[in-house]
Amino acid sequence: MQMEYKRNICLFLIFDFLTNLSPLSFIYALFLKQQNISLTQIGFIISAYQISKLIFEIPSGVFSDKYGRKTCAFIGQFSLIAFLISTLITRSYNSLLLISIIRGISFAFLSGTTDCIFSESILKCCPDKMDYYMGIDKILFYCSIGLSSIIGGFLARYSYATVFYFDIAIQIISFIFIFIFKETRMFNNNQIKEHKECFRFFRGFDFLNYKVIYLILLPAILAICFLPYEDYYSVLLKSHNITENVIGFMFSCVMFSQSVFGICAQKINSKLGYDFSVRKLPFIIVALFIIMSIFQGHILLSWLLYVCCASLMSINNISYNSCLQKSIEDTNRGTILSLRSLLIAVTGMLISPLVGHFSDIYGFSTTFLYCGMICLSLLFITSILAKKI
Repeated sequence: MQMEYKRNICLFLIFDFLTNLSPLSFIYALFLKQQNISLTQIGFIISAYQISKLIFEIPSGVFSDKYGRKTCAFIGQFSLIAFLISTLITRSYNSLLLISIIRGISFAFLSGTTDCIFSESILKCCPDKMDYYMGIDKILFYCSIGLSSIIGGFLARYSYATVFYFDIAIQIISFIFIFIFKETRMFNNNQIKEHKECFRFFRGFDFLNYKVIYLILLPAILAICFLPYEDYYSVLLKSHNITENVIGFMFSCVMFSQSVFGICAQKINSKLGYDFSVRKLPFIIVALFIIMSIFQGHILLSWLLYVCCASLMSINNISYNSCLQKSIEDTNRGTILSLRSLLIAVTGMLISPLVGHFSDIYGFSTTFLYCGMICLSLLFITSILAKKI
């Protein structure tokens, strides 16, 4: 049995690498700009995607807890392929707005589910190696994203359609991997009969546990800064007449630096603990983001600061995921992870159109500066919830 879960871990690492080899996030905003869509309209398209995530996050988590991780993953991956094909063949703003809903469904059904398969496989065969495998996963994740931006930049020089063809092929290969996974959700029929899902969720999520509340809120707060920045970063660089392949190279350097610094996460946690990497480090990251926003007109300097922010975010992400997985139980893991994603979706739904609109009026630098100040204020408030992690 343990060998099957160890195989799950290896399969997941390959699956996660392939799914994140998608250049979509890198070229999506540029593709929309090519269709003569304004930054404000791009913001609404991204917001529709976030609203869709918001609607389906909790239901997908409950679905995963009740019917299994693999079934949920099938729906998510199929929806992603459908989104890519639909986006490729349509050009109107209204159609792209509607199609982005499918993207939200895909993310909702994949986000917590695949994390559950990975973390539950680790907990069932080698729980003492949680930090180790989480670190490997994040390193591969950042390497995959970095490589995808290079591939996307190269293919985009020919046509954006070529990027979509590559992405569709990769996602179809990833879809096959889901068939091979061993189901990690262990069903208890008596428990399902005795308790409705909503009561199981609220019993599993203890609202007096301020540590868990903080861990669920933290990604949504950091998303105020980094979610819109990642969405609009390629457009920002393109506005300075930087070509797609150079943008791809710059973005890949950011990702590769994250993979290098991710190796340090386990050592930092063993010396300084989660209290530093999960609770204190976000303050340093957001402070750097604010400085980066001020110097947004200086491309090289702001890019170097972005590399620093991203590198520290890598340490925080690995530590955060490990800390969260150890703090929740299998019976409602999917639901709680979906709640975390739901809050990120709420943030994206509200912040993306606002950032697009204010960037059209005031520019990127001023807009991101205000995002950083809001994020820093919320960090101070929520850190009171968890005086120590």
